[in-house]
Amino acid sequence: MRYKVVTTKNIVNLSSSFQESKQREQGIPRMGLLYAPTGFGKTTASAWLVNRENGIYVRAGSLWSPTTMVMAILDELSIRPPRFAAQGIQAIVAQMKLSQRPLFIDEADYLFYEPRMIDAARDIHDLAELPVWFIGSHKLEKRIAQRKIVAGRISQWVKFLPCDFEDTQRLAKELCLVEVQVDLLEQLHKAAKGSIRSITVGLSRIEAIARLQRWKTINAQQWGANHFFFDRQVDYQDE
Repeated sequence: MRYKVVTTKNIVNLSSSFQESKQREQGIPRMGLLYAPTGFGKTTASAWLVNRENGIYVRAGSLWSPTTMVMAILDELSIRPPRFAAQGIQAIVAQMKLSQRPLFIDEADYLFYEPRMIDAARDIHDLAELPVWFIGSHKLEKRIAQRKIVAGRISQWVKFLPCDFEDTQRLAKELCLVEVQVDLLEQLHKAAKGSIRSITVGLSRIEAIARLQRWKTINAQQWGANHFFFDRQVDYQDE
C-alpha cells in the first residue's frame, strides 16, 4: 500500500472551505468547523491541511482547562508561558499576527466541558483576525449551534460525508499496488458503509492476499469468502 492523502470529495470540500475562511476580509468571521463520525477521515484530512497551511495544531483533552489550553498553544508556538493566562492569549495573538498562521483545535468537543475554553478560542479569533478551526465529532455541530455567540462566527461548516463509490475507486487506484476489479470494489464499498478507514483497511487486506498469491489483479471471484475487516463493523453515526 502507498501512504498518501487521496483527494476524495471530502478533502476537496475541506480545502476550498478553508480557503474561503482564509481569504475573507478583515472584520468578517473566519472561524471554521470540521465535524464527522469516527472513521470518516477527518484526522488525516486535518493533518494534511495543517501541514499545507503551516497551521498551529493542538489536540484538546478531557482534563483541559482554559489555562492548559493556552499553555498547549503557547508550547506549539515555542513561547515561554507568561505568569497569567490572559497574558498568554496576548502572546498567542501577537505571534499569530506576526506569522499569519491559522489555529486548529482537534477533539474540540472537550472545549464544551468548560465554556471559558470556547470563549478563549473566540477571543483569539477576534483579536488575531485569522482562521480558527474546530475539529470534532458529528455531535459538535449541535453543541456549537447552541452557543450563539460562537455559532455566529463560524463561516464554514464542513461535514464529512461517507465516501461514495467514486471515492472508493480513487482510493484503490492511488493506494493499492495491485489492480482491484470493480466487482470486488463494489463489495468492499458496501461493507465499509462509507467509512474511509474501513475502506483503507479492506484495501490493505485485499492487496496482502493478492501479493501473497502473486496476482497483479484481483476480482470478487478470486477474493471468495475472505473478510475485509478483522472485527465487526459498527454504525459510526451511533458512536
